[in-house]
Amino acid sequence: MITDDLIDLLNKRRENLEDLTLSKVCISLCYTAVMLNNGYVGLCHTPTEDIAHAHWNRRRDFHGSRALDIAQLANSFEIVERVVGIATLNAISQHVMDSEGYSRNFGADAMAEIDVRAEDEVAVVGYIRPLVGKLRTRARRVHVFEHNPQLRGDALPDTFVDSVLPKCDVVVISGSSLANGTVDRLLELSRGARIVAFAGPTASTLPEPFFERGVKIIAGVRAKGSKVLEAVAEAKSFSVFKDLVEKYVMKVSDHRG
Repeated sequence: MITDDLIDLLNKRRENLEDLTLSKVCISLCYTAVMLNNGYVGLCHTPTEDIAHAHWNRRRDFHGSRALDIAQLANSFEIVERVVGIATLNAISQHVMDSEGYSRNFGADAMAEIDVRAEDEVAVVGYIRPLVGKLRTRARRVHVFEHNPQLRGDALPDTFVDSVLPKCDVVVISGSSLANGTVDRLLELSRGARIVAFAGPTASTLPEPFFERGVKIIAGVRAKGSKVLEAVAEAKSFSVFKDLVEKYVMKVSDHRG
């Protein structure tokens, strides 16, 4: 699984990451955010629709915990633990990519990097509304799927992806698929696409497992500082706090690995 591969990549760097701990954690309605003791911040979509409404008697403490230990929770079946684990993965990933000089094109327009043609059939998994609007002006047909019924609008339930993704030319997958555990299946269904893109704040992780599975473009973010946690705590959507992050694009063609 992708989360296993991401954890393995961090464990290979364990000697350089062992001193990282969680200094702040915010679990909110739209996003979950984690800040490390070195100031790096990671984000993860909070799939509230998948969190049990019954009281959750959590015994684990996140604050002050070793970041590598919490990153292991990215595989948890308990959704709150899982999103904290993924946010931690993303925070560590940003630290690693900065430290090791990964190629990221900051300020790039993800839409401009996706080669959409007039005759294309496109699928977007996760209702990224601004992106969907642009795609509909460029492609022959755009299918939109959304996991969360409250956010679905005119999109289809994501249970229908099996019959659509294999025939699409372009597939854009939201990073929220990491949080709800569907990303591996979605990438498998998208193998025949000319272009697969992975996008959103939750997609801000190490790129290798995605590039190895056919993703051509990753559109992520790097937080500018701690104010992102304040926005997350107030349950603000990404459209509201987007100025608190730097958007970037990574392309498999530019990746040195």
